[in-house]
Amino acid sequence: MSVVRSRLEKEMDKLALALTSSLEHDVNIFYYDILVDLAHVLALLKAGHITKGEAREILKVIIEVREEGMPKEGEDVHEAIEARIIEKVGSAGMKMHTARSRNDEVATCLRLFARDALLHLAYSLLRLREVIVKRAEENVGVVMPGFTHLQYAQPTKLSHHLIAWHDMVARDFQRCVEAFKRVNLCPLGSAAFASTQFSLDRHYAAKLLGFDSIAENSEDAVASRDFLIESLFVATSAMLTLSRIAEEIILWASEFDFVELPDEYASSSSIMPQKKNPDVAEIVRGRAAKLIGDLTAAMGIYKAMPLAYNRDFQEMNPLLYESMQSASLCCEVMAGMLEKIRFKKEVMEEKAGKGFSVATHIADELVKMGVPFRKAHKIVGKLSLNPSYKNLRKIMEEEGLEPMDEETFKRCMDVRAVVESRKNVGGTAEEEVKRMITKRISSLQQDTKAVAEIVEKVAKSIEGLYEEINKVIDSGGG
Repeated sequence: MSVVRSRLEKEMDKLALALTSSLEHDVNIFYYDILVDLAHVLALLKAGHITKGEAREILKVIIEVREEGMPKEGEDVHEAIEARIIEKVGSAGMKMHTARSRNDEVATCLRLFARDALLHLAYSLLRLREVIVKRAEENVGVVMPGFTHLQYAQPTKLSHHLIAWHDMVARDFQRCVEAFKRVNLCPLGSAAFASTQFSLDRHYAAKLLGFDSIAENSEDAVASRDFLIESLFVATSAMLTLSRIAEEIILWASEFDFVELPDEYASSSSIMPQKKNPDVAEIVRGRAAKLIGDLTAAMGIYKAMPLAYNRDFQEMNPLLYESMQSASLCCEVMAGMLEKIRFKKEVMEEKAGKGFSVATHIADELVKMGVPFRKAHKIVGKLSLNPSYKNLRKIMEEEGLEPMDEETFKRCMDVRAVVESRKNVGGTAEEEVKRMITKRISSLQQDTKAVAEIVEKVAKSIEGLYEEINKVIDSGGG
């Protein structure tokens, strides 16, 4: 019989158990549940609610269960682990759940999963940023067309465009780090929601598990899943960024002809032997839609949930597991693809002036000559129908204006001269692009160091947890 059915004399209906069991997905938090059990036993020992001998027995068996791996039967991972411990150690194991509920237990496991998943995603985003900056550095001088409304708009640089990709990814990285601070708070010790009459050092348990602090109010600690939703949002935001990049790669590999896809990140047709399809980028684009759905589903479950705990929460958990793992995988795959993709520089440069993309620059030059911008806009609009110096001269004479000299016009038609004239902060001039790349390399180094420090801090806490366990196990007496 289940260890948690107490007053219920009959076993749960098999179909009802199949509906309510979370074991299929709980594999994602099995090792986190083990950590929570270990920390809670140490907290019970510290508070004097169990003896050292009982703690030693329980701790030994928890580690045995950890080595056995995920239990195959049970309502959920928490109940399954507890049942296995009781089976192994008997009455001492029955004391493990003192001063604890599955409510604070699962909330703690979920926060442990979310914080590690955020750190994994942060590292994946750092890797992607590193690749993009490197490719920008390799292509500082490559001119390409820029687009608005997917129409040829103004000439730009590949390096400038890649920096834009990087900055989108960098903001997703920052969201990871910011979310981590709110996720890394410990609910353990809150019990069902109203705390417990057993005295516990919640800060001690939190420190053992590598949390920065505790989720203080016991009801809020077990009844809140905004940390889960925020983590999901971070993953979804990253996927939106990846999807936009993937969409450009798909376009650039088609009629644009700006890139050659790496064989390792493309597929061939089952019937058309000449095809090289951007399947990897398309799957990333599709996954973004799935994460949007997962985020929406999580918010839909949460939106009208009365405090404190409700079983509906269980339906949110797989959304967290799958979305975080998917986002990290997609980041890593995109980094690999962008590292090996071949940019067709000659095609980009050839098309940089397509669609009379220098029109804005000509209008700006007219403004410098004293022509009001709106009139300059009108003149160049007419010029776009037949962009030649002869036609510009004719249009300006009709407007009663002194024509632009032919040398200036030729300079305006030179796309490389146009991009190099954009010297404002954030512009396309070579000096400014190089400055931006240098700044982002420095930022990458700082961000990598910051994440490494967080990981080291968490790792040291978990090491400390096992040191405490070994002290208890190795000590004698009761």
